[in-house]
Amino acid sequence: MNISTRLFLGLIISALYLNSFPVFADKKPACRLEGSYGFIYNGTSYTGSGPVPFSETGTINVDKSNNMSALGTLTFQFSNFAGQGPLWLLVREVMSEGSITPDTDSPCSGTIDFESTGTVIQTSNPALLPVGAYLYNEAPRSISYTISGPKHENVDMISTSPSTIAFGSAHK
Repeated sequence: MNISTRLFLGLIISALYLNSFPVFADKKPACRLEGSYGFIYNGTSYTGSGPVPFSETGTINVDKSNNMSALGTLTFQFSNFAGQGPLWLLVREVMSEGSITPDTDSPCSGTIDFESTGTVIQTSNPALLPVGAYLYNEAPRSISYTISGPKHENVDMISTSPSTIAFGSAHK
């Protein structure tokens, strides 16, 4: 093998070696909500009975068309429910008809608009609000979100619903 053949083969092997790195690079996933997330959410709702602290855990599911559904369990602690005294509730919340709108200037942020129905599953006083009663039904809700993390697996959320101050996080 002459010297020019060796140089040519060396050049070819070097070019193949150097151009192979992009193939093996870890591609950054798209910054969008998609898949299943577990979440925790805490805040205060302001009602006719006054401020009501709550907390919630659950799951959010987002499909490729930016449709959202979720299921959560909330605790509410009313200090004076409808003027009848204290009331503690455990509520199953079904969130449906959800749509996600990414921010056009920042695709890692956006809003989620949905309808929410809360059904009482435990109560400290069934005379005030029995098991099976709707606390709210098809109520419009909204959340602003920001996605973070190296694989976009973290979501910070804040309520933009009227009469509610709440924040939370979700994780894949």
